[in-house]
Amino acid sequence: MPSLRAQDLIKEQPPITAKPGTKLLEAARKMAAYNIGSLPVVDDQGRLLGIITERDIVRIIAEHGPQALEEPVEKHMTRNPVTAHPEDPIPALAHKMLEHGIRHIPVVDEQGRLQGVVSIRRILRHIMAENEWP
Repeated sequence: MPSLRAQDLIKEQPPITAKPGTKLLEAARKMAAYNIGSLPVVDDQGRLLGIITERDIVRIIAEHGPQALEEPVEKHMTRNPVTAHPEDPIPALAHKMLEHGIRHIPVVDEQGRLQGVVSIRRILRHIMAENEWP
């Protein structure tokens, strides 16, 4: 059985994203509505500019107060996040996540356009299915 790659874990749905000017409160609401832990920030051509996570938003509020929720994500996003290529094997994604202490990894093509996001949850589901765990 061939090893799965990043592209195999992102084909289920198009990525949920934010634009640079999206307010943090709107980003938090979008994450809550879709039950996701991060939002890639993309430009009008779909190129990845950064990423904002639930954890980022909690830290921002703790540091700057709730008024920071009216600020744009581009002010607080992680710029140049760790990324993966669609052809990267799943073990390589897991290694990058552990090495960098991240739970979400954007998958981008050669032009930097976002293809999807792989979460640690998807990797765990893959491992459980592969090993036929309940």
